[in-house]
Amino acid sequence: MASEQPAGVEDPAQARDAATFNQSEERPVSALASQQRLPWQLRWQRTFNALGGVVSRAHGGITEQFRALFARRMAAATPVLLFLGDSLTRRGLDINEYAGYTSVGWGLRLVHAYNGAADCIFRGLSGYNTRWALPVVRHHLSDVAQERLLLVGIWFGANDAAAPGTAQYVPLDEYASNVYEMLRLILERSHDASLTLTSERRPQRQQHGRTPPSLAAAAAPDASEANEIESVRYPRVLLMTPPWVDEEARRRHIQSSLAAERAAPDAHQPSDSGQRTESDRMCARTRQYAAACRRVAAQIRPRDRVLLLDLFTQIEQLPPAERSGLFIDGLHLSDRGQRFVYDAILELIAREAPELSPSSLGQFAIPWCDINPVRPQEQLAVYDQQRWW
Repeated sequence: MASEQPAGVEDPAQARDAATFNQSEERPVSALASQQRLPWQLRWQRTFNALGGVVSRAHGGITEQFRALFARRMAAATPVLLFLGDSLTRRGLDINEYAGYTSVGWGLRLVHAYNGAADCIFRGLSGYNTRWALPVVRHHLSDVAQERLLLVGIWFGANDAAAPGTAQYVPLDEYASNVYEMLRLILERSHDASLTLTSERRPQRQQHGRTPPSLAAAAAPDASEANEIESVRYPRVLLMTPPWVDEEARRRHIQSSLAAERAAPDAHQPSDSGQRTESDRMCARTRQYAAACRRVAAQIRPRDRVLLLDLFTQIEQLPPAERSGLFIDGLHLSDRGQRFVYDAILELIAREAPELSPSSLGQFAIPWCDINPVRPQEQLAVYDQQRWW
């Protein structure tokens, strides 16, 4: 049986409650006022203190979780996705108005998808074949810090497959050799990163897959969160075959262009205008270059280093009316074609490299809605401790 409290001796629990209440009010309270507090006030104060402790511990855990997450994110530089190609890549950043609607390039769509998660850099070289592009690719690869590169896209071949004898034409074997050399230049810059497969780290509105390689490499996750750790080498390569060619639309475009050039003889003429013919692109010839691109991808070991996007086959398998609607001149993409390429890229990444998808990479800054407005410095201090680059 519990001993009875002697008269005139204050209950220790009540004394602690009173002291806590006094401190929270931040003003002195006399002994008489403390003794006059009603029992319901004390019970309310004990309940409030208990709930406050639970909230404080929960908030502290969330704060530490964000601190660890963004410390790893800040410790590594902002990831980069680099895309190198010809005019199909350059036009991927275009915004055009066609008959009252706006066409948005596949590159701009990717920039929007990865906004806040990674820097998407595009180097589109209009008219270039792989022979001319090889030294430029080497130069642009050296422009980006090795540890920042997570993915490099390569999309050449549409100009290599031009009609033999034209300025852009590159023989099939040389094209394959050039593509292989580009892949070698990219993969020799590879770096190790540890991928951590974890449970959800954020509220449900922000879906997560894998922890980004740049984050997991900077700090080991808590044992209670980590499910699996695997070593992966980056950057991965996104190798895209030259697309299918709409020969009839291309022939009409060439005829129209040649007629316009003849009608304005004093206008500036392209350097190869005398070499252009009505069949500067042929689907059968481009198919051979797409097959060579696939063979090069199959030669890379380990095979998972290269993500192959076979646009030629994907477009060729579409119904005729649908595939023709993907182009504006038989070669370059319409708005539907831009959307098609964008969707194909994200679907391939989600299937074969889900850790590189926009939702998996996460944000490089704390979302404003997750910042504690009362004590923001606890979460934002990570920006003072780390540098971006």
